[in-house]
Amino acid sequence: MNYCAIIGDIVGSKKLQNRQETQDHFKNVLNAANEKYDKYIASKFTVTLGDEFQGLLVHPSLSFEIIEFIKDRMNPIELVFGIGIGKMETSFDKHTSIGSDGPAYWYARKMVDKAKLKEPSVCLFSNSPEDSLINSLLLYSEMCSRSRTDKQEEIVRLYKVYGSQKKVADKLNISQSAVSKHLKKAFYHEIDKSNDSVKTFLKNKWE
Repeated sequence: MNYCAIIGDIVGSKKLQNRQETQDHFKNVLNAANEKYDKYIASKFTVTLGDEFQGLLVHPSLSFEIIEFIKDRMNPIELVFGIGIGKMETSFDKHTSIGSDGPAYWYARKMVDKAKLKEPSVCLFSNSPEDSLINSLLLYSEMCSRSRTDKQEEIVRLYKVYGSQKKVADKLNISQSAVSKHLKKAFYHEIDKSNDSVKTFLKNKWE
């Protein structure tokens, strides 16, 4: 059986102020992810070093949703992520990800090291010919999102929460057409479609 390993690392953690506060928040975010996605987790997300975590999923297609969950709650602190899809060679514990090993983790480790080079900040490896295409789509989405203004980021965040342009417009006291224009300039729909394509592919191939 193939599993999906995720390894995440805080960028520039040693330079952060209030490191203890950051680490405590980091653990709380991972605990929230473990609770929300419990039935899809083979081995819970666990802090392995002060600024790094790892975990194991049953369904690879959820990896990006979980990463977004973690990124949103850690913002503005940046993280990089490696995703590895493969087998496990040792037994693993549902309650902690420490002490288990196998290709899924090897691949994720390789990818988090690549992600540290910012190309992109989320990288995937499954030893399949489609990997380069998936990583190209991830890079495309990330480059589009990096071009957003603060206002566009705010509107995208609120739109994800409310799922309605009118509700976002009412919240910010602007017109619905203004919200629509900001979403368009933020490449929201293009990024969303690209991410959905990756998720669908992973679901069809690995689940």
